[in-house]
Amino acid sequence: MSDNKHDSVISFYIPLVLIAAFMLGCLSVALISVRENAFSIISGGIVSDSDSGKKENTVRKSPVYDDEGLRFRMVSASDLGIGEKKTSKTNNKPKESVSSDHDSDKSSDDALRLPMEHYINFVPHKRDCTAYLTFDDGPSENTDAILDILDYYGVKATFFVIYHKDMEDKYKAIVNAGHTIALHSYTHDYSKVYAGESSFFDEMNRIGDYIYQQTGVRTKLMRFPGGSSNTVSRKYSKGLMEVLKKSVKERGYVYQDWNVDSCDAEKANTAPQRLLYNVRTSLGDKKTAVILMHDSGSNTATTVQALPEIIEFFYSNGYSMEKMNMTTEEVHHNW
Repeated sequence: MSDNKHDSVISFYIPLVLIAAFMLGCLSVALISVRENAFSIISGGIVSDSDSGKKENTVRKSPVYDDEGLRFRMVSASDLGIGEKKTSKTNNKPKESVSSDHDSDKSSDDALRLPMEHYINFVPHKRDCTAYLTFDDGPSENTDAILDILDYYGVKATFFVIYHKDMEDKYKAIVNAGHTIALHSYTHDYSKVYAGESSFFDEMNRIGDYIYQQTGVRTKLMRFPGGSSNTVSRKYSKGLMEVLKKSVKERGYVYQDWNVDSCDAEKANTAPQRLLYNVRTSLGDKKTAVILMHDSGSNTATTVQALPEIIEFFYSNGYSMEKMNMTTEEVHHNW
């Protein structure tokens, strides 16, 4: 009799257990679905490369969040290629990840890839610590890759440009991405730039007009080729730099030098880890960091490879990262 009673109890509870398990499973699926939908709404949804609504080659981005001092940015994509040419984005061939073990002889034609899910540890921004990424001598074949990396990290930068033939779309891309475009002379030919005061301003007027033609932006933010402390100008016009530093201000220009040097122009394709080391040692304890880098083609291809780690270095040390404008505190060379 007791055995029959025991069997009856078991047979009574088994369906209840199965029903409870089923309901719990349904609840879990529903919660996951709600979480994914909420994430899509917060992060701007899923952006598809296909107009037909297909989900191939999709990119999901989240903004940079603050969470008890931990900041992160996640990008999830089926083919988020950093450094790829715009015309080759349909190529799904695997690419290498940007990491700390890049070789110095890595070709600029190699597409760079940031991890599909990339979490970065940040510390809270120190209110008085700001870093300005600046790129001289562009645009170049590296510009698209630089813009892609900056977009990935949500960073705005400043590009001191010169004239390059057949690069019209690059000037537009810099401005359209929300970065600052500024003057660095038309030719960057020292013999022309520093032939005299009138020659210098002819160079600045020409590049200013060209930028306006291509982008609709008028700017008088500038950087001297070689910096305001350059000595090469003496070869063409002794004493010119002292004259120019006064006359540019009189004519309404604002010039910016730098106080952190990546040294990427000293030697072609310096190893990415050396560039990062140069930035770290040059920074010291500076609260305002204006970082000199170059967007000048194949000679500085490794600058692109080093850029993610340079950005993460500043973020991990509590720096906010900003672009320059006409009212940004000026950094000038005093030597």
